[in-house]
Amino acid sequence: MYGLYSHPNSTYSKRVHIYLKYRNLEYETIHVALDKLENRKKPFLAINPYGKVPVLKDGDFLLAESSVIIRYLEEKHMFSNPLFPTDLKQRAILGQMLNRCESEFCFPGSVIYFSKKFVPEEKWEPKRMKDSAKRIGRHFEILDGILNVNQYLFSNQFGLLEILYAPFIEHFAMMDTKVPQAVEDWIHRVLEEPSVKFVLKG
Repeated sequence: MYGLYSHPNSTYSKRVHIYLKYRNLEYETIHVALDKLENRKKPFLAINPYGKVPVLKDGDFLLAESSVIIRYLEEKHMFSNPLFPTDLKQRAILGQMLNRCESEFCFPGSVIYFSKKFVPEEKWEPKRMKDSAKRIGRHFEILDGILNVNQYLFSNQFGLLEILYAPFIEHFAMMDTKVPQAVEDWIHRVLEEPSVKFVLKG
C-alpha cells in the first residue's frame, strides 16, 4: 500500500489525494504537522530535504512533487484510460498546458490566497497581489477560448489538468479578477467530480 505524506491544508497534497481517489488506488495518509513546523525538522527533512508535502512512499521509494507523483503512478499502473497521451505531440501539448497551469495560475493564485488567508491586511503587498490578479485574468481569458468549445481543457474530458487545477480553483472567488462564464461553468463541473468533491468537501 502507498503512503502519502501530506497535510489537509496543502493544495498540492490535495492534488494527489484527488488522483488516488480517481484511480481507486489504496493508500494511507501520513500526517505532517505543518502548523507545528514538523516539515522543517530532521525526520521529515530526511524524507524530503525541501521540507514540502506531498511525498509518496512506495515501499522504500520516496517521491516528491505532485505532478511527478501522478505521472509515476500513471506509468506504473498503465491504466487502460491513461491521463498522458501516447502521441508525442499531444503529450508535449499537455506538458505545456501543465507548466502554464503552474506558472500562470497556481503561483500567482498562491500569492493572493496566502495573503488573504494568513497575512494581516496591513501587511499585504497590494502591487504584487494586483499584478498576480492580472496574470490570472489573462490566463482565464486563454482558458475561455478552449472552454467555449470544450467541456474540459484537454481531449474534452476530465483529466490530468482538472486534477491539478482543482484544489486551486476552489478559491477562484478570492482571485480579484473577472471569471469568464465558460471558465466559471468549468470550475463548477470540476468541483462536482466525485473524486474532487470527496477530497475538497470531505
